[in-house]
Amino acid sequence: MEYISNNTFGTLDSAPNGKIISKVFDFFTSVLHDFGGKENDNENHLTNELCKQLGFKKPPEFPFFFQHQNIEDAKENTSTDFAAFGTYTYAQAYNKEGEECTLVKFEAKRLSSTLPKKREREYVIGEYDKGKLTRNSGGIERFKNLRHGKDVVHAAIIGYVQTDSFEHWEKKINGWIKEEINRPCDTTLIWDGDDYLDPNWNNGKICSYLSKPKRKRIEQLNMHHIWVSLI
Repeated sequence: MEYISNNTFGTLDSAPNGKIISKVFDFFTSVLHDFGGKENDNENHLTNELCKQLGFKKPPEFPFFFQHQNIEDAKENTSTDFAAFGTYTYAQAYNKEGEECTLVKFEAKRLSSTLPKKREREYVIGEYDKGKLTRNSGGIERFKNLRHGKDVVHAAIIGYVQTDSFEHWEKKINGWIKEEINRPCDTTLIWDGDDYLDPNWNNGKICSYLSKPKRKRIEQLNMHHIWVSLI
């Protein structure tokens, strides 16, 4: 895909607070469209390659950048796979100079039927043993329980589809969410209809869903689910 750099697409006038999030996702999906990977590549390798492409292809006038392995809590050693931040110019324009202008937090998950049984639902929730969370690895759940993203209202989960179809995974994931609504593994979390993945668009190579997960003590999250087929 060809990228056309000009002095208006990425200017602050064209990407104010209400629009910069859309600009981030538009650019991200355009890069993802040309992204390739193998059906058995691991998550870290895929995300590392994707982040390199995001940095390489981003026009310099865009008022945001991407950071791989974004540390959220150094003491707890927690991090999201990557994040989008506003540039210094963007911060100055919106009186945020001296602040960290976090725009979107991104997590990535493999969607593969070859995952071990204990990990098969990790797009939604982590691992539990007799009602106790033993591995806080759930893609959606980690945003709900504030391990990730408590400083943002926009987040995304990138799905690397390595087996089966988009429709297969939509049905599977919404089924796992329904199980949490009916009988949550963590009773301190609220799961409801807003957690279901709502189809947004699908161009064959990439598909997009939206949801609005409720979180502990803070406002709901605007979550994008963007999946790319690697089959």
